[in-house]
Amino acid sequence: MDRKRIAFFIPGRGCGRRCVYCDQFAITRDGGGGRPLTPEAVRNILSGCHDPVELCFFGGSFARAGRESFVEFLESIWSAPPGSSITFSSYPGDFNGQYGGETARILKNYPIGTIELGIPSLDPDVLRKCGRDDDPDDALGILAMLRDMDFNLGVQVMIGLPSQSRESSRGDLNRIASVMGGRVWDFRLYPCLVLKGTELEAMYGRGEYRPLELEDAVRTGGRLLLEAESLGFNVIRVGLLDSRSLRESVVSGPYHPAFGELALSEKTALSMSVEHPSGPWQIDARHISRMTGHGGRGIKRLSELTGLPASETAALLQVVRGGNQ
Repeated sequence: MDRKRIAFFIPGRGCGRRCVYCDQFAITRDGGGGRPLTPEAVRNILSGCHDPVELCFFGGSFARAGRESFVEFLESIWSAPPGSSITFSSYPGDFNGQYGGETARILKNYPIGTIELGIPSLDPDVLRKCGRDDDPDDALGILAMLRDMDFNLGVQVMIGLPSQSRESSRGDLNRIASVMGGRVWDFRLYPCLVLKGTELEAMYGRGEYRPLELEDAVRTGGRLLLEAESLGFNVIRVGLLDSRSLRESVVSGPYHPAFGELALSEKTALSMSVEHPSGPWQIDARHISRMTGHGGRGIKRLSELTGLPASETAALLQVVRGGNQ
């Protein structure tokens, strides 16, 4: 049974520098960013729970904001019912070197659910233009180290970054998969958006950056999702959580409130066209919106991929319970 998630958003926490595309305050302001984040506040909320929960710290770099604060927040899990766990997002460099190794060893004293690492790209040119100081080889080594310590891991990757190509994204995915060692890691995919007040907005204004168009982002994302699943990743999130503050902050880029559904629609159509080029196709009733939603985009796309008329494509689609896709 899935446990209740209690998420705390900590925009910018522990970040030594700001990536050119980043405005976590705009992304999280409507999602709990105003909640006072102190260990006492976390303990108070957890102490009122009756069943095991998944305590989540998202945004910023949870493991980088100071050892004392880091441990205090970890300790708050003991106020939750037995069987609860902690999931958090962090920066790969948080686990680099001696300090990073000590951080990882401290985590072994707590019930860690998943460590999600932000790895938007492994392409040095892309990272440089994004203002990231990651070393791709170091990031892969850190993934391997945490894997060998038996942590469950997740990766957060992006598409449409400055200088990033489809080939670059596919290469990144395969490099990450090469160190999974048979594990199943969580996978989040986000499109790059131009947000107000970011360096990327200035780059966009100067003509130095051109964001993906929505349809291009949907097709790129769908193909990457299909490849991610084939490599053994567990896709848990596609696209940013829609909010009023995010909508008001978007200057340009492939923004859509249902971007995740569109990308999953593309992934499903691609998968069906490869597995059964002429049909018929089965789809679980829970996922039928991927084919019929948004003006029947999935059916139209499957028709385009197979060369069959849209009416015939729709007729060959069988809705089942507990089926595929």
